[in-house]
Amino acid sequence: MKDFFSDFEIDVSEVKQHYQERKVVSKQLRSLLKKKHKKEYSELAVGVSDIQGNYSAYEHQLGPKILEVNSYDSISNLATLLATKSISSRLVVQYIFEANLSYLKIGVGSEMACMLQPKKLWVGNVRTIWCHLVVKHNGSWQKANEELALYRFDDTSSEMHYRIWRDIYSSMAGDLDKIYDLSLIWAEQQGVKPGKKKYLWVDAICSALYACKEMDHKRFKSK
Repeated sequence: MKDFFSDFEIDVSEVKQHYQERKVVSKQLRSLLKKKHKKEYSELAVGVSDIQGNYSAYEHQLGPKILEVNSYDSISNLATLLATKSISSRLVVQYIFEANLSYLKIGVGSEMACMLQPKKLWVGNVRTIWCHLVVKHNGSWQKANEELALYRFDDTSSEMHYRIWRDIYSSMAGDLDKIYDLSLIWAEQQGVKPGKKKYLWVDAICSALYACKEMDHKRFKSK
């Protein structure tokens, strides 16, 4: 199997720690939604009460904005749809689009979905999409950067952008599965037992890979 990320080195034990923390919060989110604790669920789901609930929201300071202009009911209603067992990847984007919640777009929404169904649904944010693009471009992170720059992560309000994001999100699965398979090799090499919740594990792996990319970019700029 080709290692598309051979230029990067990640500490899988740190990935495992990140994964374990997220797994605990994932369980909390499922419990809160099941018990219909809408306020507590919503605040955690958008990373306000705990950043582990949604890094996409926290990093772009979207959590408070989401809560300010959207009701707990509307956020919880979207979550209930995302927690549907029969959901497909295309429906994830459709539900986010149809909910039309201000500031809650593909990055935040897909992370909500992953935290509710971590064995089935994946995060579609800058980190995971960049990693998907690296695989798509056969290991070229420069080409991945160029394609990533074309995407607008804050716009799912039009029918055109809905179709674009539906296709992007659905197309990620195969490449994220390849990253998962590579991560099993890295974990074995470093003596770390990988996480069982597949796409929560992949998200932690992608976060670590993207961090390496960012560090590499800073070193390049400083030369």
